[in-house]
Amino acid sequence: MRDPLELIARMLVGGSFREPSDGRSTMPPLTAADIAGAVGMMRDSVAKQAVLAVALRGQGVSLSSLGRSLARRVMRQIQWQRRSGAKPALRMDDPADRWRMRLVLQDAVNDLVWPEGKIAAQDAAKAAKMRKGDYLRVYGIAAAALRQALEDGRKEFSSRVFNGAD
Repeated sequence: MRDPLELIARMLVGGSFREPSDGRSTMPPLTAADIAGAVGMMRDSVAKQAVLAVALRGQGVSLSSLGRSLARRVMRQIQWQRRSGAKPALRMDDPADRWRMRLVLQDAVNDLVWPEGKIAAQDAAKAAKMRKGDYLRVYGIAAAALRQALEDGRKEFSSRVFNGAD
């Protein structure tokens, strides 16, 4: 079975391709319209944005809107850590900390889409005006949320293309 991200990336290329199967296949080829329809029917908007951003390498996709969509999940996780007794890396009631969180989210999104362009944590923390330890904690939360959204998007896309699930 093909990787769902490969199928999305193939939307950009003309032509069609067949779904892999055992034995003789009489199934019609998958077209770009099939893949676009499956992407359009994905319910989780963050997962959809993450899948498209990775598959298209950020071309034609608003990475800042992905960061904004992901911000609520990351804020919730930071607040949950604060309630569980851990020292909070950021306070969400402080506008400067919310801005720092946006910078960390943008770094996490950029590293997911372009892993070859990853910058050193020390430099990124300095740019966000944060301590390296706090930066790495927030970055870890953001990167984990992004990876989870990407994996959820892969599963949902795959089920919609190959199984026709609702």
